Amino acid sequence: MFEILPLTPELLAELGDELGGCDFTDPSQTDFLAKVTPCDVQAAPGNGKTTLLAAKLALLSRNWSTRRRGVCVISHTNAARTEVEDLIARHPTAARLMAYPHFTGTVTAFINQYLALPYLRGLGWHVRQIDDDAFAAEALRRYPGWGVLDNLAKNKKLKLKRRLEEWIALLDLDPAFTDTGAEPRALAVRCRKGQWGAHTDCGKALESLKASMVRSGLYRYADMTALAWRALRENPALAERLRDRFPLTILDEAQDTHGDQLRLLEHVFKQDGAAFQRLGDSNQTLYEDDGAAPAYWTPGPGCIPLDTSRRFSVEIAGFASRLTARQAQTIVGLGARPASRVMILFDEATIGGVLGAFAEEARALWGGECCTRDVWAVASRHNLPGKKGAWLPKSLVDYHPAYRSEGGSRSKANLLCRQLQKAAVHHAAARPPAEVGEMLAIGVSGLARAHGWKAVNDRPITAHNIWATLSQRDLALPRAVRRLLRDYVLAGDAVWEQAAWLAFMEQLLPLFSPHPPGTEADIAGFCDFVAEQKADLADPERRSTKQVQFDDLTLRLGSIHSVKGKSVDGILVVESEVWKGSGAEEQCIDLSTVLPRAFGVTDQPFTGVGLTAATNVFVGVTRPRELLGLALRKSEAMVLIGPAIDQGWKLVDLVAQAAELKE
Repeated sequence: MFEILPLTPELLAELGDELGGCDFTDPSQTDFLAKVTPCDVQAAPGNGKTTLLAAKLALLSRNWSTRRRGVCVISHTNAARTEVEDLIARHPTAARLMAYPHFTGTVTAFINQYLALPYLRGLGWHVRQIDDDAFAAEALRRYPGWGVLDNLAKNKKLKLKRRLEEWIALLDLDPAFTDTGAEPRALAVRCRKGQWGAHTDCGKALESLKASMVRSGLYRYADMTALAWRALRENPALAERLRDRFPLTILDEAQDTHGDQLRLLEHVFKQDGAAFQRLGDSNQTLYEDDGAAPAYWTPGPGCIPLDTSRRFSVEIAGFASRLTARQAQTIVGLGARPASRVMILFDEATIGGVLGAFAEEARALWGGECCTRDVWAVASRHNLPGKKGAWLPKSLVDYHPAYRSEGGSRSKANLLCRQLQKAAVHHAAARPPAEVGEMLAIGVSGLARAHGWKAVNDRPITAHNIWATLSQRDLALPRAVRRLLRDYVLAGDAVWEQAAWLAFMEQLLPLFSPHPPGTEADIAGFCDFVAEQKADLADPERRSTKQVQFDDLTLRLGSIHSVKGKSVDGILVVESEVWKGSGAEEQCIDLSTVLPRAFGVTDQPFTGVGLTAATNVFVGVTRPRELLGLALRKSEAMVLIGPAIDQGWKLVDLVAQAAELKE
């Protein structure tokens, strides 16, 4: 096991100074810092959870002596991992926990490194790339060649094209697959809702397509989880070895961990008295499984509550507390400034004035400082909705018709330019050279395959053997390719500017000549330039973000998902649709569903799609430091007006204003 030094006032003060003047004297904080046994932490938004985690690592680093066993810190996203790493990297002793025998990384990286990839090597399956977008692009390109699927898609009576494409893009491996040969011919796939079974011609074609993707070395992230489960079932001792290697495992942002991944981590670490500590906020569970069984993290009995928030004051804290639908929590707001709250009422004729009305409230609050403020308008749904049925405020497009979400093109995810863009972004962010090198190798290996090249013994070319393959053709070739990648991609602008890209291609492609006859079109397609903004690629959230200018105020637009984890100065949550299925009972308008409970009009618990709506709204209203706005139809707000005024909300009635102008 491991030990924690006694938490004296002097030691807590020392930790606080080391981490930038923090205070760790709250009883809940010290409870977590001292824990050497399994525990759950329910952390309110803006509570300083990441800093507290860094403090625990700093505390552990003071007397961690074994060189064989380490601390395992797992996060949901690279952003969360980076946030932790940035804090501990500057600490005089905690930095050592970033190296062997310790592990700090995403749940995907952990599963790959310790379970899935070793199992794949045992099967003799090679790995070219693990990436959902690249998998979807290649699978969708291939499926017209699979007769059954193509014929189904062309049958207009079945109207299956869109559904088939979804099944194909999300074609996950089932852990129960039986073909374990080095060149599998058919592999069991996870059957999604409505998907035709394995006994049908469609099901058989999907299984054959999955095997084809595996033979090409292309996998989805979910495939790695399936392979990890398979490894654990075939070798139960693996779990025991991992528990021995990592006597303490900390899962950060536990609420976002995919259900299958969470169950796998629990299978490994939640037994034999291992210290498996999970931190998160159950009320911010935005990412939900499509399965029927509840899958996501819920704090267990005796969880440690981190109830305080330094992001916002008591006004927002009290309102948000009534929206803690998944895990009841009374949030204590410690924000420095009282928050301004405004409710904007509209109808179909006045919805176009909602964003402008919120901008006026922001200008009234901050005056000349508006240009320096981070202000947002967000919705549960931000894409262009259908126009069927009676008018409803379905998405951000209803409030700002020019708005469009801008997700990256799935069909271009596996092209050379897109892969090298990822490498350039990681290089600019000073990520480890090994990570950048692997991304470059993936791109170069794809170019070699497009030219029909093979590795030694006629094996497929992968990122792991590409440089050896090049050297076998010409000893000077790897150096020449690397020099071009350095000059044009890492140090230049080839992946961001089309003219520079074409100049790069003029230098690179001759190194791979000659190409086999008939491959010109495939090579040209693989080497297409993909227009992308560097900032957008570095921060995918920005792809779904537009903005509108009101004089000196920039109002950013996006989904509620795009602001998760952020602290902003002001936010407007606008009424929009929430879907959990195709039936009428599986959809709702979020604010009209959620606000009666938020304002104390009813205490009816949230269930089904209403629970999803409450989660979305909770995330939205807990982002701002100083200004919170809600925009909803006046017809749905009548029962809320009295309670809102009593609770200190300002009302802006666009419907009444429009009526006065007509008079």
